[in-house]
This record gives sequence, structure tokens and C-alpha cells, in this order.
Amino acid sequence: MWLWILIVIGIAVAGFTVYQCVAQRLLQIEKMTFHPARASQFAEELPQKIVVFSDLHNHRFGKDNVRLVAAIAAQDPDIILIPGDLLVGHRSHFEVAAKLLQKLAALDKPIYISLGNHESGTKECHPELYEEFLRDSVHDNIHILDNRCEYISEHVAVCGLTLPMEVYSKRGRRVSVSQEDMAKIKPAPKNDDFRILMAHTPYYFDAYAEYGADLVLSGHIHGGIIRFPLLGGLISPQLELFPKYDAGLYEKGSTTMIVTRGLGTHFPPIRIANRPEIIVIRLSCE
Repeated sequence: MWLWILIVIGIAVAGFTVYQCVAQRLLQIEKMTFHPARASQFAEELPQKIVVFSDLHNHRFGKDNVRLVAAIAAQDPDIILIPGDLLVGHRSHFEVAAKLLQKLAALDKPIYISLGNHESGTKECHPELYEEFLRDSVHDNIHILDNRCEYISEHVAVCGLTLPMEVYSKRGRRVSVSQEDMAKIKPAPKNDDFRILMAHTPYYFDAYAEYGADLVLSGHIHGGIIRFPLLGGLISPQLELFPKYDAGLYEKGSTTMIVTRGLGTHFPPIRIANRPEIIVIRLSCE
């Protein structure tokens, strides 16, 4: 009897392991078209097609991420936006992320990256490793926005928000984000300009909307790790059940937030019914 139980458990574990190995490498391209509230005012300046991905966590899709690069190149984006967590903070090197960025830069598309908790943690605890990552990521097409804004056209700014590590606590505390925190992004965009904000965690959507962001791009939740039909994601990396912003599109006033399910895993290192995702956004001005 016990032998059969052990055999069944062994088969289940082996099947689950194979499933994880296969499913975590099946890229999904999620395409969405929407009309931002103020898009018509900036019709000539907005990028028409944006590729977004986050939470790579040093994962590979083919040797040196050749499949990931090919999938992105096939979309022919105007711009590539990465709202954080290319890295895994405790690693001794970040070769996977650095090689990916260099391959993407060769596509001759502008790439903007904001810091997630793993970049911020590395910067805080292992500054020498973070400096090495920055050196390995130097390219004219790569822009790392650490509480910075850059204009991609006369009236369209891309901003990267770096939040303090306290907001990522797993102890159940929810640290508030104030407009003083948002004001750390420099230089501040002019009031009437279109703002694309990359903010790694979507928890603080209210603060992002109050900041005046037209489009917010986030990740961090990993799609809720385990996804259920109709119910969405089960748990966030901060151990919150059925997180409010797990994946997809959300609106608050004139602000739209898009949360990507991300590409990799960290803790727990699983994805169930939750394929790695690249989002392709078309901004409609009609």
C-alpha cells in the first residue's frame, strides 16, 4: 500500500517538475489596443507600438535569450519599456540580464528600464555588483531611469520611479507612498505633458494617478503566481491572497495602468496556468 502511495507521489512530483520546466519557457504575446484619455492631444508624438516586459529574474528563453529577443523583434516596437526586476538580487553576477540588454539594444530601439525591488536591493546592499551591472549595460539605446524622467518627444516623457525597499515588505505592513516620494523623480515633467510612468509595484495606483501619470506600467505580482479562471491570481510575492492588481488593465480617472504577469519566477519559483508574458501595447488616438 505504502509503496503505491510513494509511486503515485513520485509520478505527481515528476509530472509537476516537467510541467514547470516546459510551461515557464512558453512565451505568450499579449496584445492590447486602448485609447488613453489625452492621446488625441499628442497624436503625432506618442509611440504607436510599445513592448513591455518585467520580472525576468535572470531567466533564459533559449541560449542567451535568443527566443525572447526574436519574439520582441517580431513585434517591431517603437520603444521597449521594462518596469524592473531583470535581476535576482542575491546573485553574484548579472550576466543573463546584461547579455539580454545588449542583444535588445542591437535591435536599434530605445529601451527604458526602471528599478524593481531586486535592482534596488542590489544597489543598497551590494553597490559594487550594481555598478558592474550598469557598466555592462552601457549602450546608446539603453536608458536606466532611477527616479528619472526622459523625454522621448517634445511633450511625451517616460519616467522611472524607484521606491524604497520598505514598500516590498512581506510582513503585512503596507507603507504609504506620498507625492513627496513621487516628486523625487527628476526632472519633473511639465504639468500638461503626457507621462508614461514605470513603477515596479502596482500597489500604489492611487499615488501614481495623483502624480498625473497618463499611462502606468507595472509588474512585480507575477500574475498572482497561480491563476484561476475568473478569479485571477492567487497570491502576490508579498504573500497577499488574491491581489487587487494582479495582471491586465486598470483605470482611475484619466490614468490607465497596465500590469504585466512578467517572465520569470523568484519566490515561490513556480508559475501555474500563468505563462511568461510579453505585452504589446498599441496607443490609439482615435
